[in-house]
Amino acid sequence: MFRTRTVVRGVVALAVVAAVGLSLPLLSLATDEAAMPPASSLPALPDGARVTAEGKGCGSGGCWRELTVDAPAGMSGEELAAEVLPDGRVCAFRGVLDLRRVCTWVTDHVPGDETRSARFSMQYERWLDS
Repeated sequence: MFRTRTVVRGVVALAVVAAVGLSLPLLSLATDEAAMPPASSLPALPDGARVTAEGKGCGSGGCWRELTVDAPAGMSGEELAAEVLPDGRVCAFRGVLDLRRVCTWVTDHVPGDETRSARFSMQYERWLDS
């Protein structure tokens, strides 16, 4: 009888520790407003396009990553933006354990600009906010 009770208590204690251990990363992801998605979260770029500058911005809604991308030869910044993000904005879930979506949008492109670049921004959005 004593052994059974001890085993049950041990299993319950282990289950509680596991539940707390699994929930802490989820809670920290949901509350960290300074977190920014990695640059690799940007949708696939066409061949020849390259990231030339990276920055960040923060405001009352959290922080976001800004990437300046040079278009490949023969493509304008506007065409690059349209190819990478046809709808101008996309939000995608990162995974089952991460309760945030990565939202990416076109910040700007300069029509006729000789640098042929577009700027994209990415920010985490909690699914609870949407």
